[in-house]
Amino acid sequence: MSNLSLNEEAKAFARKISQEKIEEGFKPEALHIYVDFDGNPIYWRSRLKHIETGKKHIRPFYQENGKFKIGEPRFGNGKPLYQLSLLNKNLDQTVWITEGEFCADALIKLGLIATTSGGSTSAAATDWEPLKNQRVILWPDNDDAGLFYAKEATKHLQSLNCDVRWIDIEKVNLPSGGDCVDWLKIYPEATNQDVLALPCVNPLALNDLAPEEAAAVSEEEQGKKQSQASALVDFVISRVELFHDQNSEVYAQDLSTHETRRLDGRQFKDWLVANYYESTGNSPRDQSLREALSTLSGLARHKGKCHDVYIRVAQYEDFYFLDLAEPGQSSVIKIASGSWEVVNNPSVRFLRPETLRPLPEPIRDGSLSKFWEIINIPESDRLLVIAWLIECLRLDTPYPVLELIGEQGSAKSTTQKMLRRLIDPNACDLRAAPKTTEDIFVSAGINWLVSYENISHLSAPMQDALCVLATGGGYAKRKLYSDADESVINVKRPVVLNGIAAAITAQDLIDRTISIETPVINQRMEVTELWAIYETELPKFLGALLDIFAKALLMLPSIQLPPSDRPRLAEFVRLGMAIAEALGKPGGDFLNLFSASRQESIARTIDASPVASAVIEWFDSCERRSTILPIKSLYEQVSNKKPINTDAWPRSPKGFADALRRAAPALRQMDIECRCLGKRGSYIFWEIKQRE
Repeated sequence: MSNLSLNEEAKAFARKISQEKIEEGFKPEALHIYVDFDGNPIYWRSRLKHIETGKKHIRPFYQENGKFKIGEPRFGNGKPLYQLSLLNKNLDQTVWITEGEFCADALIKLGLIATTSGGSTSAAATDWEPLKNQRVILWPDNDDAGLFYAKEATKHLQSLNCDVRWIDIEKVNLPSGGDCVDWLKIYPEATNQDVLALPCVNPLALNDLAPEEAAAVSEEEQGKKQSQASALVDFVISRVELFHDQNSEVYAQDLSTHETRRLDGRQFKDWLVANYYESTGNSPRDQSLREALSTLSGLARHKGKCHDVYIRVAQYEDFYFLDLAEPGQSSVIKIASGSWEVVNNPSVRFLRPETLRPLPEPIRDGSLSKFWEIINIPESDRLLVIAWLIECLRLDTPYPVLELIGEQGSAKSTTQKMLRRLIDPNACDLRAAPKTTEDIFVSAGINWLVSYENISHLSAPMQDALCVLATGGGYAKRKLYSDADESVINVKRPVVLNGIAAAITAQDLIDRTISIETPVINQRMEVTELWAIYETELPKFLGALLDIFAKALLMLPSIQLPPSDRPRLAEFVRLGMAIAEALGKPGGDFLNLFSASRQESIARTIDASPVASAVIEWFDSCERRSTILPIKSLYEQVSNKKPINTDAWPRSPKGFADALRRAAPALRQMDIECRCLGKRGSYIFWEIKQRE
């Protein structure tokens, strides 16, 4: 059998063993073939990635006696390197080593000679002999696993008399966890010459040297390395307060500017290097810097105090705080019942991620009249928008999600950008649709307002994630698959998004959503003129919003909601009623406006759910106003009313019951009560009746 036909059979086998994962949402990405020096397949590695979570699934398999078997074959002298035949033909060229086949393939496409042993823990089990006496360049991933892999591979390569260099990760500015594929995404026009020109470093830190080389390093040099790391620690301790938060993340608060920085972030590292050089005239060595940062992290986590850390908005006792985020300053707005003021050195600690942008100092007694002239919000919905903006400045209540919908050219994105810049300007005010739920939580972890544009569809897991953001919750995953540590993101964030059609369809999220339709624009202004007015008036806009907020807080204790009128977002409705009264309007105006918005959203849910639509049509055709049936019989009867040409209809009574549970809150608003009565004998019964 030829290698070509064998690989075709391998592809078919890979699809077969991946089918279950594909049904779970995984998507095939690649089939990596490990070959011998002559190009004959040794074994294959099938790689899949989950569409929503980004989780990887790798399944190796090989052929023995004409049959494919899952797993790796037994290797006498260790696992083979990837693309051995390519190495065999280019013995006189520099070989690039990456962590993983995807990265090696990316460099090979550029015309470079590249290989890998596989994942971050594969180096020790690999046969590196084919690279003996070669010049090699390692491109580590920018994380702890990548550093571990590079060190392990270097150890084996040096024992084979290889000339080893590493790509200088610090200078190529990769994101955390980034690899050469990420670098090529940043620089899509890069050639092999651009890669060859990247800066490299000698990887030999003192504790990584071979024994005979380590003996050649003088005691004096060891003392210098040790003393500089200690000097860096002393330098930092004299200028910052080290502390940790409830998740044991570590921080440093500058004693002079009161700015807070993460110890493991680039901002703190840059601050340390710049200030140390300015103070001593010496540039710290990379090894000394790593040792110092490790020591400082331990001190912050085990000796420092525990403090809460906030981004943009904070709450302490009965006060709310809004960070102006002016670099080098600690000015924030302190909002109390009936008043607000700009204060320095507040009692709360703010983190300022690199994408955070400063707010202007607000002007008192401002006005929002020009604000409404330049953003496209219907006059009838402006009270809802003011309430949403102010609710974004509170930490102690759930957040409503703001959804802007409208046809193309109705200035949805411009309106959304102006709303965001009023309370939380960012280097990227509007972001593209998230690819995974993890993307949502990561973005929320380093931003206050989560803002997406041009959303056409939100999967069920993503809508669930937005629900978690609105009410507060956590996301956790293992930091590395080789250890037992978890990375935890605890967040509660306001969310705004826009799209031509409504993307929010899950009932649980709709209960937390305000949907506003941006009207068609008849007379347009030039964009430059529009933004010139906005930037000029922004301090007045912010001042006016704070005036309303402070006055609403004063009125809030007197606002009461009757038990029968308490919706899902009761706290938001009370605030909205207080805002209405602060603006000289009856509080009931906001309640009516919010109820009308909610009814429109519920109607949209009915339209988006084929099960809900069919149940309504079936119930209207029934003679009785109350029906109790086994779920199987109910499924068969309602199926006669299902919409034509729909792929979303449940395929079983169990799936129908699940859909019915999701639709029940919306159907209840249509005066149809659906509830499961549980098992009676061998059947599960449901009751469908007219709501009393």
